Amino acid sequence: MMPFTLESTSDATLRLFLKRVRTHDLMAFLQRCTPEAVERVLLQLSDRSREFMRTAHWGADAPERVVRAEALLERCAAGNESCIFCAILAGKAPASFIYRDDSVAAFMDLYPVTPGHLLIIPTAHAASLSKVDPTVAAHIMELAQRLGRAVSASSLGCDGFNLFLANGGAAGQDIFHAHLHILPRFHGDGFGFRFPGHYPREAERELLDQQAAHLRAQLEE
Repeated sequence: MMPFTLESTSDATLRLFLKRVRTHDLMAFLQRCTPEAVERVLLQLSDRSREFMRTAHWGADAPERVVRAEALLERCAAGNESCIFCAILAGKAPASFIYRDDSVAAFMDLYPVTPGHLLIIPTAHAASLSKVDPTVAAHIMELAQRLGRAVSASSLGCDGFNLFLANGGAAGQDIFHAHLHILPRFHGDGFGFRFPGHYPREAERELLDQQAAHLRAQLEE
């Protein structure tokens, strides 16, 4: 198989692709790229992501991940913005609804991690959390509070639950209509987050103070 050169891919398409591609798919895809194409991709990333990618163990070739990445790149180039959640809201795709009003909806996840796994979405299309109206975002969290209690009190039951919202491909988002997961948790359920090898390592207070000051300045802007 010939390596990818990305010669026909515009910078705008590449930036959109990098916002949406999941990390493992990107790593698999880059293993099929020429060194020049890899460098072009890395230069589009943030400094921290570029640093991580240059030192990461990319693992064995994974053809299915390459296929997903290629398909995503093609959709980005074509401007294909079809959204399964918008199709569900329009009645063009099935879903098991729990709640719906003018601004938010909740339904069962088609691929549940644990029994009772559900999603809350805004009814207006918003690709990421930053695009969701703040009033709607607050409503989503209020509904999550209510539904968390409902799951706990129902016959499904649970010993706890996680709220999880993936924002961007690097964070694991794969449907670009903002959505909040409610994940019922049970002791021994096998689900969990994988932490990097250096965790837990206490950060220097000076560094944390610098980061906090930078974020305060961003909020003021």
